[in-house]
Amino acid sequence: MADGSLARRYARALLSLGVDQGCIDQLGADLDTFAGVLDQDDGQLRGILNNPGLTTTERKNVVVAVLKLLSLHQLSQNFINLLVDKSRLGVFDGIRRAYTDMADELAGRVRATVTTAAPAGLTTADQIRKVLESSTGKTVLIDFLVDPDLIGGIVAQVGDTVYDASIRARLQNLRENLSR
Repeated sequence: MADGSLARRYARALLSLGVDQGCIDQLGADLDTFAGVLDQDDGQLRGILNNPGLTTTERKNVVVAVLKLLSLHQLSQNFINLLVDKSRLGVFDGIRRAYTDMADELAGRVRATVTTAAPAGLTTADQIRKVLESSTGKTVLIDFLVDPDLIGGIVAQVGDTVYDASIRARLQNLRENLSR
């Protein structure tokens, strides 16, 4: 079975439990927290847990020790332990992405990346969010990036759709039109 469909299956199962217990966002936050722990110190824990020289029991002992230090929801702890038991930690990142996508869909949210030439102020950020929310009909969660090469304007990516209102794009279009 492809890792993508396997990740979606696990994510769907966790989401279903989250819906039943009313803790969808908490589980998503827990997955993010655990991913952060896996990636600390250049992914040292991830390397340990993916070491083929360790038995499942040894991996489980490491994860149990790590989970004791984190304040994760009991469902999250059980889910991570299940992944260790089933040797599925290798698809954890895919599960996390799929879970986030499914939880956002269920909540009527969409994630966007907005790139500007200079840092956006609070007023500008709020205006951008409102425009994107009116065009998508959903609540928009925005990650702002800065790229001085844009010269001015913005580039917004919402899902697979890219809105490019940058001066760089306008200059490129002008250059292409003049070369014809």
